[in-house]
Amino acid sequence: MIGRLPWPTFKTSNNSRGRPYVYSPTVILRCFIVRLWFRLDSNNALHEFLEMDYPYNKKIMKACGLTQIPDRRTFDRRLRTISTDIKERIAVMTRMFVCKKMIDPYIVAIDSTLLKAKGHIWHKSSMNKGIVPRSGIDTDARWGFSHTKGWIFGYKLHLISSTGSIIVPLAADFTTANVQDNQLYNPMTASSSSLFAETCFMIG
Repeated sequence: MIGRLPWPTFKTSNNSRGRPYVYSPTVILRCFIVRLWFRLDSNNALHEFLEMDYPYNKKIMKACGLTQIPDRRTFDRRLRTISTDIKERIAVMTRMFVCKKMIDPYIVAIDSTLLKAKGHIWHKSSMNKGIVPRSGIDTDARWGFSHTKGWIFGYKLHLISSTGSIIVPLAADFTTANVQDNQLYNPMTASSSSLFAETCFMIG
């Protein structure tokens, strides 16, 4: 399905310099789906998975559009660029889902989840003083609280999804963990209002 979507030319591709991409954004996005589907915890694990000399793994490579395996550093670099326009890509897919009547947007759901930052945590006492006590701390992350996970140092994924028999993401945004859900509700629904013209109920 990713290969059939009419992807627009995103800004990240227009502004890039140097040699043209060896692997198209569509191929890299397919590899990213493989990593998520098989719950591979790193780009290195994705590279090792594709390197396995088994018929099934070769079938996965072919489905991704790969004739050879990209270098692990290529995955690191290219997946980072894919993530910068992921909101636009989700919007493109949403339009197709609605246009093809693959989903019923009559009732949609909005929620968020906290995601831990990688590396060491940054205690609030040090944060308030502007002191970074050790290396490996993500200084962009912040503390957030949920009743299910408690206090988390990291980020928050805000997501609008379909409901019913097929559940897919319709809109998404990332913030630091300290941003409240109600601060993102209006921006997310307003920016996607044209996609949700048929929506009558929003479950929060």
